[in-house]
Amino acid sequence: MVSLISLAALTGPQELKPTVPSPRNIKSTDLPKLADLYLHAYGDGTSPPDAEKAADRISAAFEGVHGTPIPQASLLTADPEGRITAAIITTERGLGTDGTRTAFIAELFTHPDHRRQGLAEKLLSHTLQALHDTGHKTLAVTVNSANAAAIALYLSRDFRRLTPFAANDD
Repeated sequence: MVSLISLAALTGPQELKPTVPSPRNIKSTDLPKLADLYLHAYGDGTSPPDAEKAADRISAAFEGVHGTPIPQASLLTADPEGRITAAIITTERGLGTDGTRTAFIAELFTHPDHRRQGLAEKLLSHTLQALHDTGHKTLAVTVNSANAAAIALYLSRDFRRLTPFAANDD
């Protein structure tokens, strides 16, 4: 059984360090390359086992399965040859019954050859800034509890674990 952890952070101005190349917004023409990256990023068996399922997963994210995509906060990085090295797909969806909308990380993944280089942190910083600029107050994510690297990244960026609201017994 997969155990999931939900985390959330407040958005706000970020200290974005100039980098070359800078993250850029994901375009529709990037989807086939994103699917290939997704397949490689999760080649350890934790996600779709084949290219078709990876492509379906990426397409579904942009078709709104996980909420309405937020283009300004869905970004990628590429190497000097233009190969996509990491990506973040951010969506917005309703939370609760009061109509409140919250930004969610639908996917954040890095090619295995480019891990431990700060790419995910760079994407997360740029996403938090973009969300702040567009008026979003929070960003949430759900992570597999066995994904220690992802949890460490989010905790280092002031994400906090969400706990279910307790019913008032009064």
